[in-house]
Amino acid sequence: MTRTARRLASAGLIGLLGWAVAPSAHAQEPAAGVVLVGIAGLAWQDVTAEDAPTLHSLVGPNAVASLTVRTVRARTCVVDGWLTVGAGRRATDVQDLEADDQPDRYCRDVPEPIVLADGDVAVPGWDELVLAQQEQTFDTRLGLLGDRVAEARSCTTAVGPGAVLALARSDGVATNYAPDPTDVDEALLTTCPVTVVDLGSVPPPGEPGDEEAEAAAAEARRVAVSTIDAALAELLAYVPADVAVLVAGIADSAPTEPPEDEEPSTIAPSALRVALAAGPQPNGVEYGPNWLSSPSTRWTGLVQLTDLASTLAAYAGVTDPSEGTVGRPWRSVEEHPSSTNETIDQLVGTDRATHVFRTQSGPFFQILGVAEVLFFVAAVLWLRGHPTGRQRLIRLVQYAALGAASFPVASFLANLSRWWRFERTGTLLWTTVLVITVVVTVLALRGPWRHRIYGPPGAVAALTATVLAVDVSTGSNLQHASLLGLSPLVAGRFYGFGNIPYAIFVASALVAAAALGQLLLDYGHSRRTAALAVAAVGVITVVVDGAPQAGADVGGILATVPGFAVLVMGVAGVRVTAWRMALVGAIAVAVVALIAWLDWLRPATERTHFGEFFADLVDGDAWPVVWRKAQASIGTLQRSPYYGWLVPVAYGVIIWLVRSPGVGGVQAAVTRWAVLRPLIWAGLVTGAVGFAVNDSGIIVPGLLLTVGIPLVVSAIADAQLQDGQTEQRPATEAPERRPATADPGVPGSASPPR
Repeated sequence: MTRTARRLASAGLIGLLGWAVAPSAHAQEPAAGVVLVGIAGLAWQDVTAEDAPTLHSLVGPNAVASLTVRTVRARTCVVDGWLTVGAGRRATDVQDLEADDQPDRYCRDVPEPIVLADGDVAVPGWDELVLAQQEQTFDTRLGLLGDRVAEARSCTTAVGPGAVLALARSDGVATNYAPDPTDVDEALLTTCPVTVVDLGSVPPPGEPGDEEAEAAAAEARRVAVSTIDAALAELLAYVPADVAVLVAGIADSAPTEPPEDEEPSTIAPSALRVALAAGPQPNGVEYGPNWLSSPSTRWTGLVQLTDLASTLAAYAGVTDPSEGTVGRPWRSVEEHPSSTNETIDQLVGTDRATHVFRTQSGPFFQILGVAEVLFFVAAVLWLRGHPTGRQRLIRLVQYAALGAASFPVASFLANLSRWWRFERTGTLLWTTVLVITVVVTVLALRGPWRHRIYGPPGAVAALTATVLAVDVSTGSNLQHASLLGLSPLVAGRFYGFGNIPYAIFVASALVAAAALGQLLLDYGHSRRTAALAVAAVGVITVVVDGAPQAGADVGGILATVPGFAVLVMGVAGVRVTAWRMALVGAIAVAVVALIAWLDWLRPATERTHFGEFFADLVDGDAWPVVWRKAQASIGTLQRSPYYGWLVPVAYGVIIWLVRSPGVGGVQAAVTRWAVLRPLIWAGLVTGAVGFAVNDSGIIVPGLLLTVGIPLVVSAIADAQLQDGQTEQRPATEAPERRPATADPGVPGSASPPR
């Protein structure tokens, strides 16, 4: 039996027995070290038994995951990836290599290190790379991993030029360098506890639409993968059994040629890459046949490129391996399928889901927002010019509005079908979403709540808020790679509430609370009782949104508390004043500070966004975070031009409608749902604050309106329908009267009936 075969057999046997020894983790000896093998561009689609037999054989008995390699740029080049490995934060190559004031549209090759007199090697152009990080707002410190390992009186070995970028200290110098993977032997791999090997790159796919180019690129990828896989087999033959092996596709793109002026970028598109771990974890427990995860993602089967710095530091014996990074060490969690092909199919399916999100999510919601505006405007104009057939058109408006409001919850519930595991991914997704949307709409219109105008929108809102609350409290699984959820390619957030789900959640919670408050008033309960019920919904909303174990949303608390305060004051009949809102704002800040402090007291590896932000405050590093979020927020006005001009116009129209006493449709709705007016003000306040404190900027109020407007419009349409039915009744029939309460505390509100 060859050494390669013995290595593979050993890895397989240890992996298969990993579950049996896990309970006695305290008795395990720490790992002797780790070998990280970086392969730029490697995706799970490349790992087949024919083209990559070594990698394919490692999947079944060992831990695997998808790897998100997002760095400063959306498409990660090979230099970006290697620098990020060493920094533990998003890093970038110099982005204007040609000095033409334009971002580069290609990836340069990794620079060859300079051999120094003492045998160490230095990265050429290191000072320019450091300056490139300072021009960003990620507080990235190149050479962090090398410095931390040196401070722990340990050492590293770099094999290949990419490995030097990852292991260089902050002065740009690395020790123990071997230029070629063929120079590796057992002595070299055991010189230091951390060895990083640059095993090359997989060329990018061909340009879509050009079948000949795609076929040629696919063949080039197969040849490259086969060559790399053979080199990996030779490397594994020298790795001792007590040393871990990590394989990572550390970038989206291999080095590429500069395109001509009219040609598109040659950088490979962003995608999920390979992450594999064999042998012992830092504490000595085998990775085993499990999914990989990380406390930074809390997502079974997903890890980050930024996790690698802390993972390697843990193997080097660094006391706090996560210090200075945003990543956390890889760890194995639950078992993956016993079948290698099934495991790879699931990983490929996750990548398919991210592709659907990348290509369809943003455009769809821009189209939906514009379509809603055009539909409602057209309906109003038609009603003014064609009074006949009025009831049928209003009914159509009600149905369409509830259908649009039901779409978000349908998009989350669609994840229960695991649509990404099938070949016709997009078709299955949209079919599932449309079917669920129809079901939710029909239930809203046919339930026992249908006799009150706030019943159907309240039912849709309550269902949406409940589904999202349960989801974030159980791991955010319905948000993972869904159309409106959390994208591992964007990599802004992996757990809790992202800004888009937050906007949907808080809009639904406000509408549901307003419906509940009106229901209590209609049944004769006092304003105080109704206000307390609305406040209770608000407290639950804030807890779900802000708890580190659930939403973990800093900006969400700051936006939700003022919104619900306006709604509670409106239901209670208390006037909204500037000093009361200032007090509410101070309470929101105090709640955030308390949660952040408590989260900061936990171990660094268990902290969420709250604790990390508090740590930045303590260290004096909070300003770059705040500035980056502010820049991102303002930047959404350019990246989302539809929302950029639609949202201000919508705010103006809504404020005019709410303050104008003569708009018949709104007045008819307020007569039956007096809480509607403070609800609208609450939504406007929440959206405005959400724009100010979240890095998704205009997207927050945009999505809040996209969900909230249809819910309100459905109630207005229902009120119009009921007025029409009242007009058609015989004079001897008295229309049903329901108690109505207005809000003296909100501008433009009428006085309550006496």
